[in-house]
Amino acid sequence: MLKDRTFQIGLALFAVVAGTLVYLLWPKNTGYPSIGGGGYDLSGFVYTLSLLAFSGLWTLVTVMVALSRRDALAAKRWNGWAAVGAATFVIAAVAFGHNLR
Repeated sequence: MLKDRTFQIGLALFAVVAGTLVYLLWPKNTGYPSIGGGGYDLSGFVYTLSLLAFSGLWTLVTVMVALSRRDALAAKRWNGWAAVGAATFVIAAVAFGHNLR
């Protein structure tokens, strides 16, 4: 039971951080303050880079931990976390990659 709760807490943590970054990247009106200054807005670049860095590091760390586990069920759960991170990375790169140019 505790291992299931740990798995759910990990996914909730990932969802909160990634969800917040996606919310900040969602298109909105120009009334919001921007990161940067002058006539340009760096918020798309900063938030996209943050989301890609977070999901990429999440994936790498969870894969490394999964490879070090001897228990098959624990390794499967860590690989599940890695799959969620990898899917988020790819979807974010496709959806928000234009902000990196």
